[in-house]
Formats: sequence, structure tokens, C-alpha cells
Amino acid sequence: MSYVDELQAAFERHAEIADYRINLAERRSLGVGIRDNDVGSVYSPFSFSQSTGGGFLVQWRNGLLSRGNLDGNSLAILEQVLSNARQAAYDDPDAAQFLGPQPVHEVSLFAHDVPQLFEERSPYLLDVVTELQTLAQRYGAKTLNGGVGASVGTSWLRTSQGLGLSTTSTSFSFSASFDGLIGEGKSQRMIAPLTEIQEQITYAGDYLQHLRAPMDGGSSGTRIVVLHPDVAYSLFSFYVWGNLGGSAIYHGQSPFRIEDFRRGQQVFRDDLTVRVDPWQPLGPGSFMYTSEGLPSAPVTYIDRGRLTQPVLDLKYARRLALAPTTPPGSEQSVLIEAGDVSDWEMLLGELDDAILVLSVLGLHTQDRTSGNYSLSTSQALLVRDGQVRGRVKATLNGNLFDQLRDTRVRLVRFKGQHSPGFALPLTVTIEQTA
Repeated sequence: MSYVDELQAAFERHAEIADYRINLAERRSLGVGIRDNDVGSVYSPFSFSQSTGGGFLVQWRNGLLSRGNLDGNSLAILEQVLSNARQAAYDDPDAAQFLGPQPVHEVSLFAHDVPQLFEERSPYLLDVVTELQTLAQRYGAKTLNGGVGASVGTSWLRTSQGLGLSTTSTSFSFSASFDGLIGEGKSQRMIAPLTEIQEQITYAGDYLQHLRAPMDGGSSGTRIVVLHPDVAYSLFSFYVWGNLGGSAIYHGQSPFRIEDFRRGQQVFRDDLTVRVDPWQPLGPGSFMYTSEGLPSAPVTYIDRGRLTQPVLDLKYARRLALAPTTPPGSEQSVLIEAGDVSDWEMLLGELDDAILVLSVLGLHTQDRTSGNYSLSTSQALLVRDGQVRGRVKATLNGNLFDQLRDTRVRLVRFKGQHSPGFALPLTVTIEQTA
């Protein structure tokens, strides 16, 4: 009898539990870290770990709900765990949903090469570290941070209504940061070859060269700004996904109202489509079901600029009298599409007196519902005569909702990046010149 079976049996036997949902995962992980150039130091040790963790939702016979955490020792002290959870019981009838058996679409999440890293192929982790060190030396980086890691795990979901799901998945990740200025990395299901790792980290090295050269950014004003995919998706996630959530809509904390979805309100330009695809084989953002047991499915949230449906878990689907939906999960399962898409290398040759923004500060302090932002950046690169010249410090001012309605805005594809960047006219305040 497995550990999850024993936990479930214990929940079944508890006299005061009317319904339950159990989420549990067991995972093996290993990795090698680099901290301030040191490999395997006390701050970034060689690691191998096995962990068990998860959580539960129970509805007591009096109708109240409790949540709690689970680990590898929970079974031995389950009565105490449940007793503590019961002391914090709360009333939330809309959240009291425990699914029965569901028709789940099978998605490949397990790469057969990753388990080899735990056995005969473990030296490959050191090969990756050596490659990262070589790249740091090539670009003259004084300080290297990063590392490489892998994991293999199985997760289970069980409910009192007969739902029993499990998945086995793998992950492989690597990253490198140079001089605390710029970094690159990737997480995926399968092992990345050294050539792919080199190519990905090289982007950070190239940016590092330009960030070392402060430039006179000229006068403040409106100019073309290219938001790197990391920046563009951060803004998109904060303002768009943050306002499509069922909780924000139900509580009136979103600029969108439920009526906007029912009538397919046009809120963005008519060639912009945003969809989620969780079924890509071995996709790093793919998944078969949510933590509530809802089967995943491809879904379009914005269709040619029109709202189609909010992001709804079971609770807010019930409150808004709509069907629950597949959440975006990670960036890797999200597809942002528009008619006007440019390749960065080609667009670069067209630009003059433009700025490429690699990161911004203070996004979490902005007013999510208005779409307005005023963000500072010290990691912006000046582009003149079709070439990246050097670093400028600036403040960007705009409104993302207005920009997603503007036909002048272009999506920009960068090599090694899943999501697009945005090229758009922005008001820029130059804060520092060379």
C-alpha cells in the first residue's frame, strides 16, 4: 500500500470528515550550484534530495472547510494535523467542491533521458557547469552565479468522490547570471544539449557587453521602446491575467465586468489573440489537470481582441454561474498572437534612437486596474543607426491597455524566448547620461 493510499484510507476513516481532496507529490532532485564563482560551496552545494509534500481540503460534517499541508511525516501525526486544521475551519460553500472521476487528456510530461542524470549520466551536470564557467570567462564576467538541476517526480490527486489522478514528470533547468547585471536560463522537460545551453547563455553575455558601456541617451520624449520578452510578459501577466481572474471580476477589482465576457466586448486590437495550450508534448508549461482535478484543455481567453471568458477555478465558476476554465499555468503554455510580428534581428536594423528594455523595477506597485505604469530601468540599451550602443537609465510611462489597442504596436520574436517582446511608442524620461 503506497503512502498516498494510506493517507487516503486515514481520511476515509475519520468520523468527522464529510468530503476531502488530497494533493501529494514525491520528487527526486539533484543539482550543482555556482555562487560568486564557487561551485558546490556552502551557499550552493551539490545536492540530492527526495521530498514528499502536498496539501488537503476537507469539509467537516458541520459544513465548514479546512486546509492544511502534508509531508512525509503527516500520516504518523495525522490526528494532530487535522485537529490543528479544524481549529482554523471557515465557512465557504462555493469552495466546497470535490470532483468525481474526470475525462483527462493524456499529455507526455516525462522525458526518458532525465532519470539517467541520477545514474550513469550524472557527470553531465559538471559538464554544464564547466560550460557556464567557460562562457563567463569569454565575456569577462567577474562574478558568476547559476547552476544546473534536474528532477523526477510523481503527483497524485484523490477525492472522496472517487477522483484518482496521477502524473509522472521530469524537469531540467540551467541558468547563469553575470556580474549581477544580466542572466539567462531555461527550464524544460528534457536534457538540454551543451550547444543549446551555450546559445541561450550567450544572449546574456552579449547584453552584458553593452550594459558595461554607459551612453548619453539624449533628451526625454516619445520614442520606440522594445520590451524584451521577459519584461513584456511580466506586464502582460500583471495587467491582463491579473484582471481576467474570476476573483478580481467577482469582487469588482477588475476593469472588466462579467457582462463584457458575455457579449464578447472588444477591449484590444482586432488581430490580438491570447490562448492557453497545456497539451504540447513535453511542453514545460503543459499539464493534464489542475490542483482541483479539473481536466486541462486548450482555451482562448481573448479572441481577436474580444473577451471570451475569465480564468475560473471551481469556486468562482460557481459564483459567476459559468464553467470552470484551464488556467494559464506558466508562461510556457501561453500563446500571444497578432498579425504584425517582427523578428528582433530584422527589426533592429530599422531602429534609430530607440531603447531595448531588459528589466524594469516596481511593477508590483502599479495600479493594475487602470493599466497605467511608470517604471524605472537601469537595464535599458540605446539603439542608434540599427545597432545596440550601450546602457541608459530611464523611466517608462504608458498604459498597457491603450497599447494593446494600438495598431502601431508590434510583437517581436527573440531567439530562445517562448513569449514575444513588444515594440511600441512610449514616453521615456532619460534619468542619467554618460
